[in-house]
Amino acid sequence: MPSKEILVFSYYTNVPGVCQAEWVDDRMNAFIEKGYMVTIISCTYSFPHQHEKIKHIKVPALSPHGAAYEYNEIKDKKVPVAPGFSYFYTWLMHHLNKLLQRMHLNSGEGRWSWFISAFIAAMMQVRNKRNLAFIYSTGGPPSADLAAILIGKLFQKKVIVEFQDPLSGEDIGRSKFSARGLRFFEKIIIRWATVVIYCTRSAMEFARHQYPAYQSKIDYVYPGSKPSSTDEVQEFAIENAEPQPAVNISYLGSLYQTRNLDTLMKAIDELMSEGIKPNIQINIYGVMNTDIRERITKFQHPGYFILHGHVSRGQAIKKARQADVLLLVQHTDMRSKTTIPFKLYDYLHSGNLIWGLIYRNSEIEQLLTSHGHLACQADDIKTIKDVIIRISEYKQGLESSILPSSLTPAKAIDKMIELLKLD
Repeated sequence: MPSKEILVFSYYTNVPGVCQAEWVDDRMNAFIEKGYMVTIISCTYSFPHQHEKIKHIKVPALSPHGAAYEYNEIKDKKVPVAPGFSYFYTWLMHHLNKLLQRMHLNSGEGRWSWFISAFIAAMMQVRNKRNLAFIYSTGGPPSADLAAILIGKLFQKKVIVEFQDPLSGEDIGRSKFSARGLRFFEKIIIRWATVVIYCTRSAMEFARHQYPAYQSKIDYVYPGSKPSSTDEVQEFAIENAEPQPAVNISYLGSLYQTRNLDTLMKAIDELMSEGIKPNIQINIYGVMNTDIRERITKFQHPGYFILHGHVSRGQAIKKARQADVLLLVQHTDMRSKTTIPFKLYDYLHSGNLIWGLIYRNSEIEQLLTSHGHLACQADDIKTIKDVIIRISEYKQGLESSILPSSLTPAKAIDKMIELLKLD
């Protein structure tokens, strides 16, 4: 019978509105439901966990830029902090970073330096945990994964590393140098981890092809999300009892780079020029790049896009319940082939119709259509127009085919434990 204690490395946790944090928080709650005690090491601007079965250790990045970023996040998010080294260090680095910026001597995201502080904190924990069952890393930044595999090797503990997004592949990496660096670290992590899981089957297949010597330890697990309770569903249904004049299409999440609504705007514009006025309204909840915001606000047909700004995950789930159709949007570049937006799992549990603007991703298409939802290519204007007309005129009929989802964090954990082959 394995020990019921695990160590988790995740730069993000309990940070409202950050999907990487929501991802690991769902997973920790599922571990707790299965009887595990959890120790998690995270960045300093995470809100402290209050659950009695979660020991939360927050450590700063060591670089001036990285620690200063965390200090600013603590201030912006009003994260409660206790006096101590971590807060003093981030405050000190905040002021040092200002000086370095004036001297043009500081740049970079600073996540790599968090590896050192996370590693030191983990050593202090693991040496007192002889019955630790295993180590689980779900980064965000790969610095968390590096700290996890090094601790696993030093203390001979099994390590399962989960890549929320692949580190290598087409259109991944900000530059050629960045792409090479990420692939280098990906290979190290795969080599030294006990098990590596990706979050799509296509990403797993790509990694197995890239690293054939380690393909037996590479797998995939859909993360899933926790379904809303019956009380929540009833509450949302009551609030949404009044009929809406237009079909409420809601998008929840970020928009940046090639994940945008340009083709949707073009499709609406073409329909209007053809004398067809779609009976829809697209509500957007989340952050977006300035250029995308400008294109939406300057759209020549006012009233179709309503910007609501950032909302918490709880509010997002509530808005999802109130929508008629939930919009999923992928990047229109090749990184979309091997990734699945995390919000899809919350969408699937909403019970609402989902419309996916996907890009060369047969896996998402299969997940959507097998649950009775709609999918089309994000760059296919003609099909987007056809879907807009179908939703405008026949939404009620489309809803009848929706099937419930069984993709949950608990199911993901069962597969993770199976892959680890715990004695």
